[in-house]
Amino acid sequence: MSCAGAAARVFLVAAAVAGCGEAVDELGPYVEQLKQMDKYNEKLVEYRFYLKSDQPSKAAGLRETIEAYLADMESFGHTKDKFIKAGHNALKRDLQSSLTKLVEPDFPTFTISGLRQIDLVEEGYVVHVNNLAKLWAEADRPGEPGLSWPGQD
Repeated sequence: MSCAGAAARVFLVAAAVAGCGEAVDELGPYVEQLKQMDKYNEKLVEYRFYLKSDQPSKAAGLRETIEAYLADMESFGHTKDKFIKAGHNALKRDLQSSLTKLVEPDFPTFTISGLRQIDLVEEGYVVHVNNLAKLWAEADRPGEPGLSWPGQD
């Protein structure tokens, strides 16, 4: 083996070892960003109350709230963690699906449709949060991530 070949191999090994630094923490910052979505979750819970108490006119802004929620979810920075990304994308799909299925507030079935779409978003959010809690525990982080659907504390 030549000196140049040996030197090249040593360099490659050194570069590989140097490149194996500590993994970037994506879970903590993502959880903090997701906490910012609580305002939308609280608004959806409020709309659910209006729909269940036969006040659908007060829930007329449901579509706009879900649209704003989806837009904020789209603005999150991209993560390389495939588990976080999969849950994030699943929640975005649930938001998009709820927008597609939601009828206009002046339709007679708005109450039923609105309740179903809020339930869909809640279910997707809870699944995502539960998966993040598992990742949190696997990463041996102290405490809990502090995410929950309003009223489920």
